[in-house]
Amino acid sequence: MMAGGIISGAILSWVTLISELSTAIILYTTKTKTLTISIYTEVLRGNYGIAAALSTVLTVLTVISLLVFMKISNGKDITM
Repeated sequence: MMAGGIISGAILSWVTLISELSTAIILYTTKTKTLTISIYTEVLRGNYGIAAALSTVLTVLTVISLLVFMKISNGKDITM
């Protein structure tokens, strides 16, 4: 019974963290390059096509995560 809530909470945390740029910039090293850092770097370089493609990947990952969350929570109202 608790497993659905735990998994739903983990997915909500994942969705928040996957699109967080400011934290990624602070924690960035050359060994840990996140998708948001890659998008930011490509925009700074003027490679808008690559940045748009990476943004599409990020959007698809976020939507899939939210769909999994909705499937697990069975459409129940989640309050925080």
